[in-house]
Amino acid sequence: MVAVIPWIAIPMIPLGIAFFFLQRYFSETSRDIKRLECATRSPVFSHLASSLRGLWTIRAYKAEQSFQELFDAHQDLHSEAWFLLLTTSRWLAVYLDVICAIFVTVVAFVSVILADALTPGEDGLVLSLALTLMGMFQWCVRQRTEVENLMISVERVMGYLDLEKEAPWEYKDHPPPPWTNEGRIRFDSVYFRHTLDGPLVLKKLTAVIESRKKVGIVGRTGAGKSSVFSAVFRLSEPEGLLWVDQYRIELAGLHNLRKKMSIILQEPVLFMGTMKKNLDPFNEHTDKELWNALEEVIY
Repeated sequence: MVAVIPWIAIPMIPLGIAFFFLQRYFSETSRDIKRLECATRSPVFSHLASSLRGLWTIRAYKAEQSFQELFDAHQDLHSEAWFLLLTTSRWLAVYLDVICAIFVTVVAFVSVILADALTPGEDGLVLSLALTLMGMFQWCVRQRTEVENLMISVERVMGYLDLEKEAPWEYKDHPPPPWTNEGRIRFDSVYFRHTLDGPLVLKKLTAVIESRKKVGIVGRTGAGKSSVFSAVFRLSEPEGLLWVDQYRIELAGLHNLRKKMSIILQEPVLFMGTMKKNLDPFNEHTDKELWNALEEVIY
């Protein structure tokens, strides 16, 4: 096309600059919207999968309506993000078409002005090449934008790779077998936060819970009551010294530590399987002991 009408190279320079800045402006917005769409999509599939796995339990408690309303809420959030992503894509398409139409119009006017110097065949060739070139420009801009949007999924995967790792499951030096026989817990200037960059939820906690004592922790919502147990179970690594009997818990592997303790959650949870499997997942007790435990709870 430039070989036929050399002057066409002049408007092609601002055309390329316009495409570049348009794509750059659109990408800054579409990346965030795509990130939002991915974040709102996960709860939809997660809720659907968990509902299918526990379908018989949902029907047994006649909770179909509440689960459907929760699914609708997740779906509405995802639909809003998805619709916003589609509308921004249409916005880009409209502006690309406008720029391409302006360029083709300029080429057509130049062909009319230079009608005496060009043959009809050359006029048709120039217009055909202009349309083809605009299609290639649009394709390049769309593909680059799509690649940047799809890289959001890679970004989420990389986020999981950078998660803080837990302590080893077991250490070579196991704690002595009777290390939790008494059950005395001592906090010595313990600081605790749920994430590395999160706020401190426990600040310089110093306390002693004697063996076989019942202790109540009183406080408003968010005061850090459950965080005390998170520190004992090392759901996140606490700072300071935390002792169980005469043994520092950071010297024990997570398996050895958590196996020696138990907790009753605020919301009861049953795992898939039989009641016996939930009560005794490691087959360490007899049926009589399990029945005795159930009878104590019932009566």
